[in-house]
Amino acid sequence: MSVIIFSEPLRLYLIRHGEVEGAEDGKLFGQTDVELSERGLEQSRRLADRLAAMRLTAVYSSDLRRSYLAAEMIAGRHGLKVQQDPAWREINMGLWERRSIADLHSEAPEQVQQLFSDPSSFTYPGGESFTAFAARIQAALDHLVAGYEKGEIALVAHAGVCRAIIGSVLQMPMRTWLRLAQEYGCLNAIDWYELNPVLRILNFE
Repeated sequence: MSVIIFSEPLRLYLIRHGEVEGAEDGKLFGQTDVELSERGLEQSRRLADRLAAMRLTAVYSSDLRRSYLAAEMIAGRHGLKVQQDPAWREINMGLWERRSIADLHSEAPEQVQQLFSDPSSFTYPGGESFTAFAARIQAALDHLVAGYEKGEIALVAHAGVCRAIIGSVLQMPMRTWLRLAQEYGCLNAIDWYELNPVLRILNFE
């Protein structure tokens, strides 16, 4: 227990990218490489300002532009290069990409219900299962955390990625992940004391 209390932690600033173009239409984008809206760009600049005083030693990002642009802004304040990786992409929503939940509910209400009530058994038509997605994110997270004993690093990713990481840290069942609010441009912070994670900040805008 003394290790948990007194050791210097590894802090992960976990960030959801800013608002994207078309967000007002309620569309699902998943791995579709959409652009940030003007509001999303402003949210990214605000995040870079907020983290400018931190002692970041590394900045990671999904390779999708909506995450990578914010990561570049943050990294630039610290003289760092963004380490982008497709492992941090949002879940692949297959045939549901660029569709709205409202439209999908009219066409396939049982599938939409399954998505929200039992995501562990759900696979997006033509896309990725939540089980495979969760395994992908957990493997990437384990690799990331294993590379640092302490310090401060940032990861700019997607709502689903943030929920998967936070849900894993809190040992939440997958069916409750959507109870974790993750607004566009929000900031979360998790400290690891060796292998013991502590959620410090959640959905800060």
